Amino acid sequence: MVPEGWSKTYLKNIISGTIKNGYSPLPAANTTGYWVMGLGALTDNGINPTEIKPVELDAKVKQALLTNGDFLISRSNTPDKVGRSIRFKGEIENCSYPDLMMKFRVDPEKADPNFVEFKLSSREIRQYFKSCAAGSSSTMVKINKSAVENTPLLLPSFLEQKKIAQIISTWDKAITTTEQLLTNGQQQKKALMQQLLTGKKRLLDKNGVRFSGGWESNHLKKLLQISKGNQLNKDTLSKSGEYAVINGGIEPSGYTNEYNTEANTITISEGGNSCGFVGFQSTRFWCGGHCYAIKNLKIDLNFTYQLLKFNQSKIMRLRVGSGLPNIQKKDLESLSVEHPISREEQQKIAAVLSTADQEITALQQKLNALKQEKKALMQQLLTGKRRVKIEEAA
Repeated sequence: MVPEGWSKTYLKNIISGTIKNGYSPLPAANTTGYWVMGLGALTDNGINPTEIKPVELDAKVKQALLTNGDFLISRSNTPDKVGRSIRFKGEIENCSYPDLMMKFRVDPEKADPNFVEFKLSSREIRQYFKSCAAGSSSTMVKINKSAVENTPLLLPSFLEQKKIAQIISTWDKAITTTEQLLTNGQQQKKALMQQLLTGKKRLLDKNGVRFSGGWESNHLKKLLQISKGNQLNKDTLSKSGEYAVINGGIEPSGYTNEYNTEANTITISEGGNSCGFVGFQSTRFWCGGHCYAIKNLKIDLNFTYQLLKFNQSKIMRLRVGSGLPNIQKKDLESLSVEHPISREEQQKIAAVLSTADQEITALQQKLNALKQEKKALMQQLLTGKRRVKIEEAA
């Protein structure tokens, strides 16, 4: 059903020129000042400027150079990413696009480019491209030029297009600001850990005097007990349940109605691609067969979590095996860490770093909420389910 005042058209009717495939030259050995995007350059949040390679400038590269306002669409990718599109806004100077992408420009006399940018990233258009994709591989599929040209679009009046784009852009700005705050918070936490967990910076004790006590270097085996969990049959796990099952990944592998480990326990992933990941379980949970639980600590619990998180990259380097990598208990027990002898100093350090964690968590929650709000807003505004007020010209 077409909303009142809207019209149905196709992408080919609102573009200027033609849709063109890019060019994929061999990468240059050294930096040349000219670049070609990799397939990973197109993301749901715009262009990833690190996904580029240097190229020698020739006639074909010159033809594929991007200009501000060009639309790019992934014509070959995984089923979930094929048809992903962005509008180039000059993020990378002297940048060309590869053969697995298509380029076109929206005629500003026929549609508002900002509105079209949001429209092409909407759920229904992404679903359209997914339905058009073809290929013999389940991992890589393609869409052709005809599918892009015949992308169905519902367009309101120019004024309504501009108003809708302005509203959604407001959410984009809030998301960008929050992402920057989150990045800053994470960097500040990292710097704090580097100072506090190496003794370079000492905090004040309860009397306002700077800590000056000694630090020790110990193997983990001397400070705590590492206990491996018990594997549950995958078929017995559910999507809901009272207790999370913590196994080899970062997120719970499922849920169950039983637990085998108490709340406030540090966990370390034992096997899989995420082995070495350090987590903290604040509620009772089931510790799986690919998970280590940290017990019987001789130093402060919260300090231990921050210390292990600080050493997470070292822990991950302990992994062995190529098929299903894992971390051996004996290697983990042999890891050497440094810590203040004073429990009060341990607790002070943990408190400062925990506060930083809370701020990061709050920003992440805010960011997630903004993204969900934008998603819901796009679904309503870009389909005409929710209309906006247009100011009449004087």
